[in-house]
Formats: sequence, C-alpha cells, structure tokens
Amino acid sequence: MTRNNGLIKSERGRLDPVSGQRPMTPTAEGALAALDTFVAGWACSDQDALTAVFADSSVLHSSAHGEARGARDITALFSADFDPAMPLDIVTTNHFVGGDDERAVLTSYLYGFTPQTEPALSTFGATLVADLVRTESGWQFEVLRLSIPWIDGDEARFAKWSIPSPEGWKIGDATPSIVSELDSPWARGIPDLDPHDAVRQVADFYSRYSWAIDQGDITLLHGCFTEDVFGAFPPIGDLQGRHEVIGQMKSFRRLWPWMQHFGRPLQITVDEARNTAHLVVGRIIPQRPATPNGQDLYGAHYQFDLRREDDTWKISRFEYIPGWITATGR
Repeated sequence: MTRNNGLIKSERGRLDPVSGQRPMTPTAEGALAALDTFVAGWACSDQDALTAVFADSSVLHSSAHGEARGARDITALFSADFDPAMPLDIVTTNHFVGGDDERAVLTSYLYGFTPQTEPALSTFGATLVADLVRTESGWQFEVLRLSIPWIDGDEARFAKWSIPSPEGWKIGDATPSIVSELDSPWARGIPDLDPHDAVRQVADFYSRYSWAIDQGDITLLHGCFTEDVFGAFPPIGDLQGRHEVIGQMKSFRRLWPWMQHFGRPLQITVDEARNTAHLVVGRIIPQRPATPNGQDLYGAHYQFDLRREDDTWKISRFEYIPGWITATGR
C-alpha cells in the first residue's frame, strides 16, 4: 500500500524538509492515516488493521461488495479479496479532507495492481468518499462509500466483484454507491480545514476538478472554470469560454462512464496576494505508474492557471499535454 502525494513546491509558505510537502492539519493527518490503515488492511487481509478503523455502527456502501454494517462484517468483505497467489498493491491519490477536529469527510481515488504480469497485469480503479469521526482510539469510518467502476487485464482476479458494464447503465443495474450531487463534500458544504492556506487549497483543487468530471457532476464542474477560461483540451481541441468548455466536456464525458483522472500535483506557485496560481499536475496511468527503476511516471500532464473568485479557485487557462514524463523530466 502506498499513499504518494508527490512533490508540492511553492513560492511562499512552509515546506516540510523531509517530504517536500506542505504541513497538514492534525485532522487531515488523522483522516489520511485512517485511509492508509484501511488500504493496508484491504491489500494484505490484515483484520486487525481493518477492525481498527471501523466500529460496530460503521456502514459500507460498495459497488463491488454490496452493503455491510459493523466492523466484523465489513472486515470480512475486504479480507475476502486477498489472494496470496496474486496479491494487490493499492495506491491512493487525489485526496481531499474537509470538516473539523471531531468529524471529517475524506475523498480519494485508489488504484490496485498485481505484481504478476502473467497471464496479464490485473488493475482496478476506485473512488472513495467517507465520513470519519474521531474516537478515543483514533479516527474511524462512520460511513464509507466505495465505487469501483473499472477493472483491466486478468478479470479472473476480481471475479467476486460486481463491476458495471463498460457500455454504461442498463435496466436492472444497482443504484450507484456514490451520487456526487448528494454525497460529495462540496455538495454538502463541508468547510475547508484551513481556509487561509492557499497552497493547500490549490493542491486540493485538482481533487475537486477531477472528481467533478469523472463523476459527471456538471454543477461542481461549472464552479471549476472562470467565465473567460480558454485553453487546449485534447482530443477535443482548443476551447474558449465556460459555455463551450462545459458543453464539450459534458458530451465527452457521456462516452466514458468509467472515467478516472488519477493525478498528482507536481508544482504549485501562488502569487503574494493569493489571487492567482499556477498548478502542474502529472496524469497517473495505473497500468504504468513508474519507470523500470521505480521513478514516478506520468502519461501526460496539465498546466493550469488558476484565479480565485468568490473564495474559490477556478481554472482560467487549461492545457493538457500528452506524452510520458517524469517529475524531473518535464
């Protein structure tokens, strides 16, 4: 299990000398530590780890596993995914944590892959939104919503899961485990943990933008762009203005129901007035996330110019640049 946030740089503010990242609030650290514990327990069938982050009243809504209540039943479902012949590595990206010191809401993307490449590399992608509560024993999941929209490679590795058809919705399909317009922290008005940390907000912006486009939440996506946005949107082309951008993205999204934009902020600069920013994000391809020597690898990258409007960061210039890069080779 890995939670890799990459490198965040800023022209202003503090940087952690070890990780190169902005220091997090205790609530964010606690929520992300609970996520790490959950993912490690899931990947390795560590029942002690799983039961540590769930309570008797915890509720699971999983598109792949179904519904469950209580630490014992939830732990049993995730433990059953372990296969010693084909173990999983699970990586989390696109994090956002909001709330306060007692209750938090966490969103994250996850991708999993098997080290074995025969008969084929097995991978999956997932989206997670969770309500957490701080208890005497640490942060625990109160409600966990998990959507697994796609698998790739050797499908036998995930034969126990319910996976949506790649062709999209059909009669008889289960209700989605995540409905962004109802379940996301942005729809629910969950407050920022640190409203004065502009660099952290810019880092969080990509989580909001990718969530909006991947979940088909057009209302949330609308708030990710300025009215005068322009830029390069391959394969669509150059676009000008929010109406054209949202219209094209909405149509494009309909043809790709399993869409997930895994990404990692690589560079952030924020002006002294905290009104404009530049954000570089590496696009992670789960089937090829690293070079042979283990260096983080990206199948494309974004160059965003952002502007703060009504205390919300929005894209004013968008550029998506295909092509394999490393963080040091941009």
